[in-house]
Formats: sequence, structure tokens, C-alpha cells
Amino acid sequence: MAEQHTPRSLIVTLYGAYGRTPDDSPLAVAELIRLLGAVGVDAPSVRSSVSRLKRRGLLVPERTARGTAGYALSAEARQLLDDGDRRIYAGPAPELSDGWVLAVFTVPESERHKRHLLRSRLARLGFGTAAPGVWIAPGRLYEETRHTLRRLRLDSYVDLFSGQHLGFEATSDAVARWWDLDAIATQHEEFLDAHE
Repeated sequence: MAEQHTPRSLIVTLYGAYGRTPDDSPLAVAELIRLLGAVGVDAPSVRSSVSRLKRRGLLVPERTARGTAGYALSAEARQLLDDGDRRIYAGPAPELSDGWVLAVFTVPESERHKRHLLRSRLARLGFGTAAPGVWIAPGRLYEETRHTLRRLRLDSYVDLFSGQHLGFEATSDAVARWWDLDAIATQHEEFLDAHE
């Protein structure tokens, strides 16, 4: 069964692929509606999604060269898409010699919702859990992690460190504790099956 994409994710994908122009020119709302209409998204859904992306600070209203209503990417959105590009097109897998980035955090119980957001975002970035409140990822994820935590205003809860694994066991054994490698392998196989 094909995965359903939300109008918001389709808009972000469209801007990611075609909306980063050298002159930062906005896309007209009418064009967004026309383009997304071709994939079955109705105009009210497009307008509602654009409005939500605007409230989140990812799109900024601007007039197009023709004077029509449009939206351009905010600086924050450009950074988010640039981080995504680095992740997707980074090339070969990181080497162990590239080191690690550690995220050490404490979030007060009164802000439990931020702790959940922080953990889920670190997991989405590719971090594994080294210990409670100590998460680890390949060193090349430092910049994207820093940008993401700052954008979500979670940076005040986290200290980031860079380093090498000097523990008492092989790094490969430690990695198997930090990430659920069987679950990752299953997800990878499901992805390959779905997109073969």
C-alpha cells in the first residue's frame, strides 16, 4: 500500500526540490495550488498547510515578481532543507575515525513535553542512547543537531560534546548497545521492499 503524504509534507518537498532559487523568489500561492492539485490535494488543504507552515516560521509571505501573493522560504527553513541535503547526499557512511557527537541533556519534570520532543528529535536525527540523558551519534551530525536544537529552542537543555570512543569494549559492541541494530535492519529491508 502506498504511503499517504500530507499536504504540508508535499509543500516542504516542493520547496526543497524547486523553491530554493538563487534570488530567493517566492512561489505564488496559485501555483502551489495548481501543482499540488495535480497530485490530488485540494485548494483549501493547500491554503491551510501554507498557513501552518507560515505560523511555524518556515514560510514568509512575499509578493512574486508579477505582484501576486506568494511565499518564500524563511532562513530557518533554508537551514532545515540544507541540513537535510547534507544528510541525504552526504556520500559514504561515516568512518569510526570521524568521531562522535554526544548530547547530554536534563529537562525539568515540569517541562516533560520538551523532554519527549528532545528525545524524539534526537532519535530522528540518528542518535542512539548511550545512557539516560546521554545520546550519541556520528560526528558528522553535529551541525544538523546544533541547528535543529536551536530551531526548536531546546538548546538550553543540552550540552554537545565531540569525542572518540575509548571504552573497554570494541566500538562495534558498544554501537550494538546504543542502537537497536535489528530494528534498524528491519526498517531498511522494509524500505528496500517498498521502493525496489
